[in-house]
Amino acid sequence: MRLKKFKTLAMGTILALALAACGQQETAPEPAVEEEQQTVEAAAEGEETEAETETTDTEKIMIGYSPMTLVNPYFSAVGSAIEEVVEANGAELVKFDPQMDASVQAAQIDDMISMGVKAVLFIPVDSAGSRNIMQACKDAGVYVVNIDNVVSEEDYDVVDAIVASDNYGLGYVSGEDVVERFPDGAKIGIMHSPTSESCIVTVNAFWDAIKEKAADPDAYVNVAEADGKGNMEQSFTQATDMLQAHDDIDLFYCVNDQSAFGVIQAIKEAGKAGEVAVYGKDGSPDAKAVLGQDGFVQSSGQSPLSIGRIGAENCFKLINGEEVEFNTSIEAFSITAENVEEYGIDEWQ
Repeated sequence: MRLKKFKTLAMGTILALALAACGQQETAPEPAVEEEQQTVEAAAEGEETEAETETTDTEKIMIGYSPMTLVNPYFSAVGSAIEEVVEANGAELVKFDPQMDASVQAAQIDDMISMGVKAVLFIPVDSAGSRNIMQACKDAGVYVVNIDNVVSEEDYDVVDAIVASDNYGLGYVSGEDVVERFPDGAKIGIMHSPTSESCIVTVNAFWDAIKEKAADPDAYVNVAEADGKGNMEQSFTQATDMLQAHDDIDLFYCVNDQSAFGVIQAIKEAGKAGEVAVYGKDGSPDAKAVLGQDGFVQSSGQSPLSIGRIGAENCFKLINGEEVEFNTSIEAFSITAENVEEYGIDEWQ
């Protein structure tokens, strides 16, 4: 508004000077008017500069969070920890749910880049197929902090930091438990999520533990393997088919607790409740509450709260030009009915 007033005043002054020049050429313009014009102009310019500075100061840094899905409580827990750190730093969190679709995730991260995020906390749907979107972030000057599901090693050059559970350890502790509970061997079904690098590592570690700890590793047979996509519904469907084809399965190893819940429901509906052992992964509050029931014997625990917190802290360190540890690994642990009280039943660790 003051700029408009200045323009009106300036035009009025110029017109007055022009009329004075036409009517009385011998009369010089009064210096006071010129000084007033310069003062108003300087004030207006100062006001513009001040407004620009104020806008810049109040603009919040934006941080993006792109998980595989927000339906899984584990990824929601990661997000809650991220949000705490973001809010504590006076920044804004932008998060989207790709619902386990890699192409949707890539499009959403493109949107984040367009929105002006400074860093993205990235849990890839497809570990091996994410290079292009991470490269797009790098090209735009957006930091990439890869959390939980680690990208392929050949893509480390387009990542600024990694924060994840010891995924090998998560599988290994479950394999050890199997050997203890089934010392003479077992027929095993695997509820996998084969596009996830963390799940691939976990399943491989599960078998490594059996090979290294069992008296007779050959007595442990992988009779069936299916893609449960990390959710209850798909895992229920797949486990139902697996049980019909192999009614002698002794146990299921599942790549997360949500898959384990789907498998347990399938076992119940097959009339085998408590007869088939089930192993999960995450150590979620829901899982901890029912360990020891319906054959749910163990969940390898990880800490989504630590992953989210450290990942978000790394974002701000990178933005501020500070050094970060490139690869942070969070310790894995075995949670059973016997030790669940140590980890707290009602909350994430």
